[in-house]
Amino acid sequence: MTSEEILADPILNYPQATVACFDPTTGDLPRRTLDEPRLCQYLEKLSQAGAPAILLAASTGHGHLRTVEELEAWFRVADRANLGDMVKMALLRPEDGIAANRHLLSVLKINDYSVVFVRPSTGLTSESTDEEVIESMIPVIAEAAKLEMAVGVYSISDVSGAPLSARATEYLLDEEGGDKIVAAKITEADYLASTRQYLITPQLAHLKIVQGWDPHIAQALLEGPNYDIEARQRVGVTSGPMSFAVHQYTHIFEAVARQDWDEVQAAQTAVTRLFEAMQDDPRKFADLQRAKVIMGLGQPITGQVTEEQTRRVLGALDNLPRKEDQQRLAKSLNLMGDGPFSERLQELGG
Repeated sequence: MTSEEILADPILNYPQATVACFDPTTGDLPRRTLDEPRLCQYLEKLSQAGAPAILLAASTGHGHLRTVEELEAWFRVADRANLGDMVKMALLRPEDGIAANRHLLSVLKINDYSVVFVRPSTGLTSESTDEEVIESMIPVIAEAAKLEMAVGVYSISDVSGAPLSARATEYLLDEEGGDKIVAAKITEADYLASTRQYLITPQLAHLKIVQGWDPHIAQALLEGPNYDIEARQRVGVTSGPMSFAVHQYTHIFEAVARQDWDEVQAAQTAVTRLFEAMQDDPRKFADLQRAKVIMGLGQPITGQVTEEQTRRVLGALDNLPRKEDQQRLAKSLNLMGDGPFSERLQELGG
């Protein structure tokens, strides 16, 4: 799906599901580097598993920790992978400055990325005003619009320090480049104060509302058609856990298509068990780097996942009540086929 097609009708053409994907790493501390061959292999396997789209440089892959040069390498290397029809998206950071972001936008444009996301700048706080949030985002949005790129806006206060409210997004639509905004990705713990507000705001009715806090996905998808004048699905999903649970998410979207909401909720609950096993604070997004290590995609760029942390995740997998969820999730965690727990995951995956 191209920028032009998404701009023409965001609700119809924006991909239903996007993997906020990992960044395979190699090397040692104090700073690990991108494992370029492994990245291509991983992205190709996601494509083969049926993932419609990928988002690079979101928090799942610790994109907020990478330098501008490292982001550029990540974007360029991903374009070497044989992805078929899988849509490529990227997240940019206002704090990098307009010169760096102008350069990265040119890279994304040349390499056929369909959507560029922009979140509020880091350094903001929960006390920051909507006006301050908007001001931090306008320059990058305006530059993306000059290149005729579709733009997504992104609320993730765990990273930026301040959420992007529905009210602020409404104002962004009237700023330079606002006519190119097609989606709002919401990764916030409070569903009613975040995603629901986007859905009920009439001025945002033409945007795809993209659920990013995974435990809310079933509720968001159930409500999505209620907030479109033609009863189309207003809600999409950009998922960090889809990085390690791609087969489970494929199953979830099949259940959505046949409107089997009991199955959607049951399957999502299984993912949430693993999500919670990677949370140290229920108010904070899960540390998905623990799943990245289990998959054999390397350690975090600046940190270290402990044996106890991986044991906790695998224990949650072992104790899932439904065998079919366990099989799909084990198969997903074994996507690479050669990770440190591959043999154990293969046994669980059937």
